[in-house]
Amino acid sequence: MNSLEHLPQPFARSDVLAADLSPRHVSRAVASGTLCVVANRLYAVREFWEVQAAWVQHRLLTEAAVRLTKDAIVSHASDAALRGWPHPTHPPTRVTMTLMGDERTLRADSWRRFVRAATPYAHVEIRDGVPRMIPARTVLDCARQLHPRDGLAIADGALRSGKVSYADLLAMRRFQRRWPGVTRSNDILMLADGRRENWLESASAWAAHRWGMPIGVPQVNVLDPDGRLVGRPDALWAEEGVVGEADGVQKYLLDGATPDAVQARLDQEKVREEGFTELGLQVVRWAPRDAIDGDEIQSRFMAVADRSGRVQAQFMCSCCDRPLADCAVEEHLRGWRRLLTEEFARKVW
Repeated sequence: MNSLEHLPQPFARSDVLAADLSPRHVSRAVASGTLCVVANRLYAVREFWEVQAAWVQHRLLTEAAVRLTKDAIVSHASDAALRGWPHPTHPPTRVTMTLMGDERTLRADSWRRFVRAATPYAHVEIRDGVPRMIPARTVLDCARQLHPRDGLAIADGALRSGKVSYADLLAMRRFQRRWPGVTRSNDILMLADGRRENWLESASAWAAHRWGMPIGVPQVNVLDPDGRLVGRPDALWAEEGVVGEADGVQKYLLDGATPDAVQARLDQEKVREEGFTELGLQVVRWAPRDAIDGDEIQSRFMAVADRSGRVQAQFMCSCCDRPLADCAVEEHLRGWRRLLTEEFARKVW
């Protein structure tokens, strides 16, 4: 059994043979219950596999797909997960792969889903000797097929990683202009902002957009009149005098914080909120579940948007430490959104 534990998890018959082991090892381990059958002809050590979170299992399956499938490329949400970008709440039931040639006839099985799509050489890169989709292709593929909040989280994560640029996304959007579902990416591209730090911030931004709220600026440093840092909220609506923050307990538990760490952060949250209100700002809070629908975020925002007092805060961009009005990223985003608005209006898509 120890020899099987050293194989990649999950593993196939080819991995067993490459390790100079007998397939009988697998048969005996399955019969004894020490191995579980993950999928048809795919196995894993039960003690290891069954304690893994669902998305960890999906990433491990994706790594197996990369290793075992030579005529298709991991793509869509599976590739995003392999890159460590934000992912939907629940993983796909199967690893998504794009066939490398129209002549291929691979059929979907219990753990792999094969799709066909034009894949020019420019959309493929070689990493660790294995062909992979370029980041912009993965972002647009996800934007076309996933729920918009998840597509936005992946776009934000890709931009945050520095592996993709707005120009890359625009070029890929133009390439896919006639592809099924591509118009679903329009609002995602309009909202994409690499300054958001996690899935919850991106999902909240999508929920706010869905209810017609203005786009909040993420991760702005709020300073008092003397230049002392009061806090950095998840979102800022400067014109309305409102800051927004996801509710602490569930947010921090999602991040994997311990109970003691959660309490410490909640205490910090309370101090930060008091600091915001002392500066004349209104504070809107929401729980992660509110980011699914968004109506609570919108109603709370509307309830306070016209109640802010005389705001005495200074707003500094966290990405460049300059006043928000002088932030190069904000200026670039304004130009980006104007460009998209003009092109959408011309119906060139």
